[in-house]
Amino acid sequence: MYIDSEFTFILFRVESNLYLGLDAIMYHLPFAVSLTKTSDLLKTIEKEFSLSSIEVTRAEKLLKSGLPPLVRAEIISYLFGISYSLLLSMSRFPEHYYRRYSIPKTKQGQRQIEAPRRFLKLIQRWIYDHILSTIPISSSVHGFVPKRDIFTNAKVHLDSKNIMVMDIKNFFPSIKRKHVIQVYKELGFPTRVALRLSSLCTLDERLPQGAPTSPALANIIFSPTDIELINIAKEWECKYTRYADDLIFSGDKIFTKEDTLRITEIINQTGLEVNIDKSRIIGSGARQIVTGLIVNNKGLPPRKKRMIWRATFHQALLNPEKYREDGLRLMGISSFVNQYNPDLSNKYKQIAQKVIDIASNT
Repeated sequence: MYIDSEFTFILFRVESNLYLGLDAIMYHLPFAVSLTKTSDLLKTIEKEFSLSSIEVTRAEKLLKSGLPPLVRAEIISYLFGISYSLLLSMSRFPEHYYRRYSIPKTKQGQRQIEAPRRFLKLIQRWIYDHILSTIPISSSVHGFVPKRDIFTNAKVHLDSKNIMVMDIKNFFPSIKRKHVIQVYKELGFPTRVALRLSSLCTLDERLPQGAPTSPALANIIFSPTDIELINIAKEWECKYTRYADDLIFSGDKIFTKEDTLRITEIINQTGLEVNIDKSRIIGSGARQIVTGLIVNNKGLPPRKKRMIWRATFHQALLNPEKYREDGLRLMGISSFVNQYNPDLSNKYKQIAQKVIDIASNT
């Protein structure tokens, strides 16, 4: 899974630049009906769809919960000002609205990415903003949560004597559509609406790795297991965090194989699988790396990586023309460095901007 390292952070920064333009314009377009004036919205929808009294009551309840009044699937397309037939097409034949491609993994092999095409992505972002983002997530979860990242995750485990890291195999693709349907039903949406929303967020009956809704849905669906693992951590008198598919326990406790088997059994009960090859127990005498950061060294990236970056930026300063294709990547690295060394980040940003300026002027 493309997570658990500084390159996640870099990717987000680069994407934010790449998707300016048409995508940003579409994202800020007003919808057919505003969601800000709830009373006007309810009246408009009630009149447009001739809602029954039961549907009106349900819509009012959803609005009071801070959710859009989707008591019929057709209201989704109405809010976007698109035909219901287009919405049906996206939900019934999602394979036509995704791009599939591979990227190299950090160590070996290829990672499959399923990126939604522009308009489906816009709808998924709306679903995240107006529905999924309203659901509270445990403070122990740091992946894909606003104002939390690999640094806040690693900070919890700084200077711990012992660490146990468990990795979940194929996290997003292992979460099935039936679990997504249940999320929307538990929020109060009618079954038909829950089915439509779930189909807009899944591909091949599972979460796609590349949709903006997948991380939030995974966090929500895994929440009951997080609570169970938090309680185990309390029993062990240690700390617990999760960053996407990485489960981290730390403290004075000497972790054993029996502990890993206990956690593995809990994960298996959810229908997920532990990646044994990536799971490990690390004592205080070894270099303890959590989500790409060394937690027994102030939560910094590995020294080798920092030295590579230093050399790269030095060469880019001396010969910016040579790095003209790497401007956005360099800017992403500088944004990452800002999390632990703002002064160095500013120097890197100046070099990255110089490279970008040269590339844009030629």
